[in-house]
Amino acid sequence: MGCLILGAGLITSGARAIRRRRASVPEQWKEKSAVRLGWLWIGLGILFVVAVVFDVGALKTVFRLFLEAAN
Repeated sequence: MGCLILGAGLITSGARAIRRRRASVPEQWKEKSAVRLGWLWIGLGILFVVAVVFDVGALKTVFRLFLEAAN
């Protein structure tokens, strides 16, 4: 369930970054770089959602490693 919420959050943040053409993460991203970052977030979000909805074990394992590495 956590991956589903994270995926939806990434998709929302990506769409917002593309629409506003800026993203405020630890550093400021503007114009083209913010749009590229937004598309990256959308892509990752879709993968998170697909992993949960279709129960793709390999993707779930990769994302679990990704989430644990951040801690």
